[in-house]
Amino acid sequence: MKFIYLFVFSALALAFQPAAAFADQRMALVMGNSAYQRAPRLANATNDANLLVETFKKAGFTVVDARNDLSAQEMRRTLRDFGAKARSADIAVVYYAGHGIEIDGNNYIVPVDAQLENDTDVYDETIGLDRILVAIEPAKRLRLVILDACRDNPFSKNMKRTMASRAVARGLAKVEPSSPNTLVAFAAKAGLTALDGDGKNSPFATALAHHLATPGLDLRKAFGYVRDEVLQATTNKQEPFIYGSLGGDDVMLAPALAPAAPPPAPAASTDASASRDYEFSERVGTLEAWDLYIAAHPSGFYTDLAKVQRNKLAAASPAPAPAAVTIETKMVQTTPVLPPQPEATKPVAAPKLAAVPATVAPLALTAPPVTETKSVAAVPSSSCTTRIARRGSDAVGGPFIPVSIKPNVEGASVRTIAVSPNGREIATAGDDGVIRLWDASSFRQTRVLRGHAGAVYALDYWADSTLLASAGWDGKVKVWDLRSDGQSLTFDAGAKQFAVAFAPEPSLKYLASAGEDGVVRIWNLGTRELAKSKLDHQSPDPARAAVRSLSYAPSGSGEFVSAGYDGKIRFYRTSGAIDAKDAYGRKALRVAYSPDGTRVVTAGSDAELGAAKVWDARSGNARLLAGHRDYVVSASWSADSKRIVTGGGGHDKSVNLWDADSGRLLASFAGHQEDIEAVAFFPGGTRLISASEDKTIKVWDIAERRLLLTAIGFGDDGFVSYTPEGCYAGSSGVESRLSISNGSRYEPMSMEARKAMQEPAGFTSLLAR
Repeated sequence: MKFIYLFVFSALALAFQPAAAFADQRMALVMGNSAYQRAPRLANATNDANLLVETFKKAGFTVVDARNDLSAQEMRRTLRDFGAKARSADIAVVYYAGHGIEIDGNNYIVPVDAQLENDTDVYDETIGLDRILVAIEPAKRLRLVILDACRDNPFSKNMKRTMASRAVARGLAKVEPSSPNTLVAFAAKAGLTALDGDGKNSPFATALAHHLATPGLDLRKAFGYVRDEVLQATTNKQEPFIYGSLGGDDVMLAPALAPAAPPPAPAASTDASASRDYEFSERVGTLEAWDLYIAAHPSGFYTDLAKVQRNKLAAASPAPAPAAVTIETKMVQTTPVLPPQPEATKPVAAPKLAAVPATVAPLALTAPPVTETKSVAAVPSSSCTTRIARRGSDAVGGPFIPVSIKPNVEGASVRTIAVSPNGREIATAGDDGVIRLWDASSFRQTRVLRGHAGAVYALDYWADSTLLASAGWDGKVKVWDLRSDGQSLTFDAGAKQFAVAFAPEPSLKYLASAGEDGVVRIWNLGTRELAKSKLDHQSPDPARAAVRSLSYAPSGSGEFVSAGYDGKIRFYRTSGAIDAKDAYGRKALRVAYSPDGTRVVTAGSDAELGAAKVWDARSGNARLLAGHRDYVVSASWSADSKRIVTGGGGHDKSVNLWDADSGRLLASFAGHQEDIEAVAFFPGGTRLISASEDKTIKVWDIAERRLLLTAIGFGDDGFVSYTPEGCYAGSSGVESRLSISNGSRYEPMSMEARKAMQEPAGFTSLLAR
């Protein structure tokens, strides 16, 4: 009989094969220029190059070419020769320490024989960054260029300008590699210079040596550690920067260390098959594994030992309660929250700056008494998640070996998250116009709401969690009655809508929305009409007129704040006054009142970097939350107003957690591949949830500083949720869309894998911990 755990056994067998069986061809070219003929000698450049040579050798690179103090001709020849070798490389790295120069937005490294009397000499006497990228372009998995060349350049001071318009700038210019899986790392951010250091090596080279050769460390995380170390060593004067992007798989310069060899079998045996299977069963360490072993090997010495191990586990495990499905039925009276729907008339769009009836779809938000049925699904006594948790502390069986999951589904970018006030539900929506509701206790998708004809950019729950508002690019603002089967009230704003929020008053009355035309509209839910509208973020440039976000003060006073593409935030006071603040040089992307109403958090972008800022709601004074390396897209508060979560974009795709009072960065989480469009605190406040343009939703554990699970919604009502260890839950038939990998390659999921990895009831046990 086949083992159900065959896929796990295969993963174990592969894990213990020699590392050379999966060895990549990793090649590095290291160049250091110190002995410049027409400029002062650089003290540390060749020292830094020699340090990196040892670093790449320590990482086990198959080829490490070291060249110091190169002329222009020698540099071109060296790059040509290394490019020929790189054709067979999986990973190709070029490290350069020395002088570099930027002309008209292009970067060049400077040979030791360069004279650079005129700005046009750069084209003849230096080597362009593009030439380096061409040399490593054939590499299959990773192309990496590290330039420790942002030092203050002595050539530019005496260089004659042949054209007044030709720019010679400090440092190096920002780059955007055109080839996939290509990174360019600078010792300092574009336009700034790096320090050579007071010791034998520069701060940047020292940090690289500390982290790049760490076995099993993903390259993106390694450069994050490099950045942190350099910032600390230079008292925040120098910040390394990375340009380019990688895919979802981990990329490491030094492979992970091979696990320790498995312990020998309890006793010698001539039956090699029985001995091997015994070891596998012992590592899985469950009753099911021992039952499968005994069925496959009915007799023998190892069979007797297996029976002893099984009986020991059975004695230690409580008898499982019989699986059952309990149905509890009760009557719930749903009182109308909005007046009855008038007879449907031909829709009339609400024009700007006029209080006229809005377009209302002929659907009432009232409903007769309904029967609420609660189903409690039977949860298996031994799920994938509980087995993994048990293996972590089981000294007999050893560690659980994770099996990675790759969903082969086509989802849509997720733009917004809303957590229901009662903590039971999470709503998400995005570019496909579908609103997806997720059960917060299991992270299974429970239903979908359809009605928008374009992307949905904002969601908001009413205080009792029975109503959900949405704003879409189709110009529609909808209010969904979650007690009914998808009924909604629809207003037509006549322009793309980016923001929506219920007014937090004792009774349901007003709803605000805003969008592309710069107009904030207040909708009266009682009369179903436009109560008020105001041209908010005015700009002669239509692209900067949009209102991207708005938030009501929780006091119920009617005050609210808006954030616009003009870079401003505007406080609307009860007195009627508008208090405008210049928040960002480019765009203000998010604004949110704290639950206690004393502060406001914003996210946005300036000329080069963005930032999250905390504003005093009365005085308008702001404090910066410094830590993101590029613009900040999203921000949200914890229920107690003590913590803030933010989501980054551009080159910084991190989820950051902050102390709201001190502004101290408490934790940072990385894993998204595109801008993080929405962030929130998971019900209970011990986890974070984020949504991204990369089409995924992720849940993070704050205390354990790790990713708990990832979810993707796709198609009409399809979904899959899965953990980094390989457990999954999903819609019917999702298994056919999943591939699994044990470290070498992805393959379709087998029936055995489905049985072992599936979580039929979702991740209740994981999220309850």
